[in-house]
This record gives sequence, C-alpha cells and structure tokens, in this order.
Amino acid sequence: NIVIFGTTGSGKSSLVNLLLESEEAPASNDAIGCTATNDEYLFSIGERKYRIWDTPGLDEGSEGRVPAKVALKNLKSFVNEVMRDKNHAPLFILCIEGSQAVKAQLRHYDSLKSTIGGAPFSMVVTGMDRCSSRPWSKWWDEHRKVLQSFSVASVDHACVCT
Repeated sequence: NIVIFGTTGSGKSSLVNLLLESEEAPASNDAIGCTATNDEYLFSIGERKYRIWDTPGLDEGSEGRVPAKVALKNLKSFVNEVMRDKNHAPLFILCIEGSQAVKAQLRHYDSLKSTIGGAPFSMVVTGMDRCSSRPWSKWWDEHRKVLQSFSVASVDHACVCT
C-alpha cells in the first residue's frame, strides 16, 4: 500500500503513471488539479502486488477542485483509515516539485507527521529537468537545512523528471 501526497502540480499523478507504466491516472499541467478524490490503482512488480493511492493536491485555493483545508482534512482521515490495517502498513510518499519553493511544500509533511507516525515515509522530487541543480544529487545538499528544519525522516528518496 502506497499513499502519494503533496501540492497540486507536484507530479503525484505522473508518478502514479510512471509506476503503472501507463496513463491511467489523469494528469495535467494546469494550476487546478485533476485529482478530486483518493484514487486507487493496482500494479505489480514481478510477483508482488501493490495498491497505490493518488490524492488531491493540498494547496488549491477556494477556486480549485478541492479547497486546501478540505483536502488536508480528507487526507488526514484517509491516512487514519489506511493506518488501521496493521498487517499492511502503507508507505507514504511526499511528492514535491524540485524547482518550486521547498519550504512551502514541506509544510504538508509537517501537517501529517503526527498522523503518519512511524510508518515508512519517502520523498520523490519531481520536475528535476526544470531544476538548476546539476547533478541532481546536488539538490539534496542544497536543501538539506530546510529538510532538517522540518525533521524530515525519509526512508529513501528519488529525483525524477515527470
């Protein structure tokens, strides 16, 4: 079980499509998100089956498909729901757009940190083709202090183009 969350336009749906190796999750470059509910997708790697959830963006204004406060409240409820299944602890992936203000995007992790608790957590930094950091591994060094200020305890991370 994998739950992907982050800001609108951070590449959550594109990451889902990358994992699915198809275009099942609607994705867009628009300022208004295209995911309005917690959408479930199934995929396999070898013999192992996974369930992945694409969630609404967390920073849409009142004009968006899911207003920011509603999206955060719904995500917290959803996280509590998936955490009830003790046999299948989910992996939480924070998807952030690497070329945008990192601190603003990390506040979503901060809002969910206590709800996620000790569950596995990872970060995927998208849009690396638009970042000035070269090589991409340099991005982590450039943002280390900001990540540490939020006490980001990532199990692992990846930098990708979406």
